[in-house]
Amino acid sequence: MHAVITDTEYRKLIGKTAGRAYLFFGEEDYMKNYAVQLTRENISPDPTFALFNDVTIDAVDFTIDGLLNAMSPPPMMADGRLILIRGLDFNVMKRDDMKPLYESLLEALALIPEYDYNTVIIQVAAGLIDEGTVKKPSAMLKQLSEVAVPVRFDPVTPARLCAWAIKHFAHHGVTASPELCQHLITVSGRDMFRLSGEIKKIAHHVLAHGRDALEKTDVDVLAAPEISMDTYALSNALLTRDYRAALDVLAVLKFERAKPFVVLGSISATLCDVYATRVAMDEGRTLAEITAAYFKNSEYRAKLAMRSASSTSMEQITRVIDLCAEADEKVKRSNTDSFEVLERLICSL
Repeated sequence: MHAVITDTEYRKLIGKTAGRAYLFFGEEDYMKNYAVQLTRENISPDPTFALFNDVTIDAVDFTIDGLLNAMSPPPMMADGRLILIRGLDFNVMKRDDMKPLYESLLEALALIPEYDYNTVIIQVAAGLIDEGTVKKPSAMLKQLSEVAVPVRFDPVTPARLCAWAIKHFAHHGVTASPELCQHLITVSGRDMFRLSGEIKKIAHHVLAHGRDALEKTDVDVLAAPEISMDTYALSNALLTRDYRAALDVLAVLKFERAKPFVVLGSISATLCDVYATRVAMDEGRTLAEITAAYFKNSEYRAKLAMRSASSTSMEQITRVIDLCAEADEKVKRSNTDSFEVLERLICSL
């Protein structure tokens, strides 16, 4: 059985991964994507041959035959091939009806040493496998560790996250102090996908104004605040026409001195997620498929959206989105911090 290694230890192995499978699991999905990117750049740097040497199999298309067919041919004009399997829900694979597929997957992964030019990565989104604990791994994790090297992606520590933000700004040509990076994290939250987008946006603004150093005003003016549970609760209250609950949440947001345009932006983003989720549910798509397609593999956010989408009609979702768009236009046109537009929105329902 292969011992569990950290993501840092895995990155030191890049360039020497051929002939093995690696199971990426744990809470930090952004760092999983980063490790895949580094592996891809090492194995298949020439995009001309990516079609042959860089294979991705999503859960919706996954079959054992498809995996075996990807493993068998030798790489084209390169020493190795990357095969990425993403989106599998190993919690679902516990079911009796899924047991044959799971056992066949174990058998296929056991064949990888015979095709020693392949690096196979099974990228499991946070929450889609029973990990057990560090001292007592789950039975499933133990089974998978027989045929794949388990790589645990733990949440990034505050110090490491701040250092990452500094490097990310530097990658875009902007110098940022630890204090300002911590300020950005406080405003926009710890989600690395979200922070990556905020850093790129802010860095572009800094450079466009002829500077190369981050200032506090850049963060204060441009950083999008983390969507709070208060705005999620307000979105739900609007969808269910619970006027009292909506006004109660609005009172909390007033106390927190939230900006009306920020509240509307957060509500609109949440409602659009609910709309996309409702469409996907009506099409018969599963939780795993919705999570992978719309929520960057955050099953928690997907479940919240599915719960909201199930509690109302598509007509009501569309109506509330339209009303929020009208309210957003009024707030921006009036250039005011008054909550009157939001109060009118709630009463109009």
